[in-house]
Amino acid sequence: MYEVFADLHVHIGRSENGKPIKITAARSLNFANIAKECADRKGINVVGIIDCASPYVIEDIENFLKTGDAYELEDRRNYI
Repeated sequence: MYEVFADLHVHIGRSENGKPIKITAARSLNFANIAKECADRKGINVVGIIDCASPYVIEDIENFLKTGDAYELEDRRNYI
């Protein structure tokens, strides 16, 4: 059996360019910091970003994909 550690309800406080997303969330909670904290310190394999439909967050995600700082899994079956 494969163990998965997940946090399925995380809010983003600010976009990478400083635009407010969720006012009550910490300013340091941007996409990059959340991904780094999950991967490097907490051992979280899956994270649900509640505010992912925000245009600023979509822009952040697209930029990370373009730069190679993030990538889409090609075959998800290998990770489940």
